[in-house]
Amino acid sequence: MIWDTLKKSLLTELAQRIDSKADEADRASLHNLAAAFYGRFPAEDMRDRSVENLYGCLYGLLRFMHSWPDTSPKIRIFNPEIQTHGWESKCTVVAILCRGIPFCTASVRGELNRRNLTIHSIASSNLAIERNESRELVALLNDEEAAGSRIPEEAVLYFEIGRHSNPAELEELRQTLADILQEVAMVVDDFPAMGDRLQEVASQIRASECVELELREEAAAFIEWLRDAHM
Repeated sequence: MIWDTLKKSLLTELAQRIDSKADEADRASLHNLAAAFYGRFPAEDMRDRSVENLYGCLYGLLRFMHSWPDTSPKIRIFNPEIQTHGWESKCTVVAILCRGIPFCTASVRGELNRRNLTIHSIASSNLAIERNESRELVALLNDEEAAGSRIPEEAVLYFEIGRHSNPAELEELRQTLADILQEVAMVVDDFPAMGDRLQEVASQIRASECVELELREEAAAFIEWLRDAHM
């Protein structure tokens, strides 16, 4: 309960800071991002965070998302410092912008765990972002606005991991995560075709009169079970 109270207080102060400090053109998007992003933060993870750092992190994420030339994963791994980023953290931050498709967060977490990298915080949000023809951010929509739009969802993934400062290692991690997310996108995009193919196989099994009907029905039922919810 104490952490929930702390989180509510911090987010109230954050909203006030957005209204008083942020550029007018960014305020609505920052409020919507704060609701989506910090709303997913566990209350316990808000401890030891100042409003200044929450604001700096949030504005940094909005700037990170501003330009997205294509739909390939955009990944930034850095150690936040006041002088450079406007906020600071004892952790290394992994920020990712990608398509709002399944399995992205779990796939990134799996790779970090495989490397035995300590994960201190995780937050992920699917967002509806209006972009212009140059794919620059025009507006980040709230839930009500997003419900009435046909804008494809984008996802922002945020991890705080144990502090690392070797540029070569961080770049190798960034490239590996990009490759993993590209593979996830390939699998998700192929899913409808895989489902169609399984249905074709089920139909072919049922039409194969050289096999007993009971066995055909059992095999086709399994294929359809696999297609419906178990791939």
